[in-house]
Amino acid sequence: MKKTILTMCVVLTFVFGTSVVFTGCRNKSSDNNTTTEDTSENASTSTDGTSAADDAANAVDDVADGAADAVDDVTDGAANAVDDIANGFDDYGDAHDYLLSRLGKENKNAQYEVRNETKDVTEYRNGAKGYHFEIYDTSDESGKKYGDFYVDKDTGKIYKKDTKTKKIKEYNSNAQ
Repeated sequence: MKKTILTMCVVLTFVFGTSVVFTGCRNKSSDNNTTTEDTSENASTSTDGTSAADDAANAVDDVADGAADAVDDVTDGAANAVDDIANGFDDYGDAHDYLLSRLGKENKNAQYEVRNETKDVTEYRNGAKGYHFEIYDTSDESGKKYGDFYVDKDTGKIYKKDTKTKKIKEYNSNAQ
């Protein structure tokens, strides 16, 4: 969702900047003519000594700089997300968001909720440590428990506790 919003902002910024360039938008007052016409070269120059072409070029540069900044922001965000997944999670919030995002991709009709939150790192299997989540599906009125999940602090892998055997196994969903 954040990528979609950011993409729309970049597109709208580009469209606005392009429209400014093509319309030649400049501040002109009706009381005071701020341009002088040079009949020998048919060039117009504003009172500050810049031409309309320079103004347009500056507008294009500003739009390009803004778009480059937006791309840098998206790239930084993506790099941080990849870093979190590849190198584990340093905080509960990132692990929480990652787990709910993965579960949401698996079943778009479900609405998951975390209950009995413990934001501390816990040992869940053979010395492995991570964050524990009790996930409930609240898409219907039953609010059934979907399962106990762990997000490994070091690897970022998701594990689920088997309700029958009580063993904790790596969680594999169809949606990645």
